[in-house]
Amino acid sequence: MPSGPFAHVCFLVKDLDKAAEDWTKILQVLDPAQVTEQVVKYTDFSSGADQDMRWVTFVSHHGCEIQLIQPSPGTPLGERLEKLGEHVHHLCFTTPDVPGAMKQLAANGIQLASGGKTFEDKNMPWQRWGWVSHKSTHGVLLEVASPYESHCDGRWHPVAAMAAEGKS
Repeated sequence: MPSGPFAHVCFLVKDLDKAAEDWTKILQVLDPAQVTEQVVKYTDFSSGADQDMRWVTFVSHHGCEIQLIQPSPGTPLGERLEKLGEHVHHLCFTTPDVPGAMKQLAANGIQLASGGKTFEDKNMPWQRWGWVSHKSTHGVLLEVASPYESHCDGRWHPVAAMAAEGKS
């Protein structure tokens, strides 16, 4: 799990394997601890209309993680990648109460994307997330997600302490 609520920076990439190779070389020099643990990798992740995307996250227990997503062609993210090229897609912050945080953000006048909806993952039923519009963040999409952690098995898991308290 990242050391703080600022969890990861996500990039849309055309070639996940090449991007992961390049980021491994970068992190070996700039943040060697981030390449000592197994990456979290999903090869068939789907969310809404974005089906069968592939992604890798370099795990960090001391700071911000790097996430790379290769969307499938013809999906909304695939079309975005074709139109804009490789780029930062979003920043992710975690909170134990995603729906509550989304309501609080809206109450503070922050513009939410997707109508402020909180999403859930059928393969990770404990994981919830929502989106803050780039219009309120001055240019970048912001993900608000449930905290997660790695168990060195290439997958995300709920934060154990939160699961024990019934917060996930």
